[in-house]
Amino acid sequence: MKKHLNLLTLALATLFLTTFTQCKKDSTSPPDYSIETTNFNELSKVLKFGNATTVGGTLPTSASTNTTQITFNPSLSVSTGGATTYIPIVFTGTESVVKIFLMVQGATIHYFSYTVPSPLVSGIIYVPMTVPKSVNAGSFALQVLLVGANNRIIGNKTMVVPVKVAKGINCTDNKTINGNDGITQTLHVLDGKAGNVSINWDTYSVPDRIDVFVDGKWVAGTGTTIAPPPPLCDCSSPLPGFIGDNGTFNIPVTSSNKYIEVYVSGCIGGGTAWTYTFNCP
Repeated sequence: MKKHLNLLTLALATLFLTTFTQCKKDSTSPPDYSIETTNFNELSKVLKFGNATTVGGTLPTSASTNTTQITFNPSLSVSTGGATTYIPIVFTGTESVVKIFLMVQGATIHYFSYTVPSPLVSGIIYVPMTVPKSVNAGSFALQVLLVGANNRIIGNKTMVVPVKVAKGINCTDNKTINGNDGITQTLHVLDGKAGNVSINWDTYSVPDRIDVFVDGKWVAGTGTTIAPPPPLCDCSSPLPGFIGDNGTFNIPVTSSNKYIEVYVSGCIGGGTAWTYTFNCP
């Protein structure tokens, strides 16, 4: 009997030490993992959409009132790394949009319910989206529904937003980025570099807007100081900061600065194009 008790005591001690070691490791060393954009349910678990909550299952399929017309189909180019980009939802109608439902196309576990801070009948609502570093480069799509009072679907269609995901660009070589309409957000990782960053840009003849943030603080742009989200506008009626021109931003950085975000807001409806070259210190 004594021998059996000793064996039991040894087994319990081993179990305790193993559990303690694992807990200690987990508390100090979070797992290093990666998520493919084609793994829709895992991707859905890590994406963030501002104040959105999750609702189990897939998007509602109830008929829409068709009182709101979606007038622009955006596509996004975003960087991972914890930076936030914004999905522009452009619409006109006769009924206020109070919520926006979003779901990773192909996911089955849940969708997101984003509450609009200031409900609108017509205009643009920007839905913030954060893609963490754990997501690998790739592409996926979001399905989007406009929702009125009492969770009634009011949009004229389910909008599909293609999203292209790229890793943050390490500051080792000069990098040229090109694009067109909609919002393109690119994260340039400074890697401890110090000195002067120059960004040579060209928005050509059709007006676009460029905004540059260092560690989340606006430092330069084709317009005046602005907080995210960058605006979106029609090419025929450019807002302040939307210009057809070229130039250079010179931005001093220190070794303590972590990254530079470049937002380009390409005007819509006019076949715009733009380019910039990011030159490391």
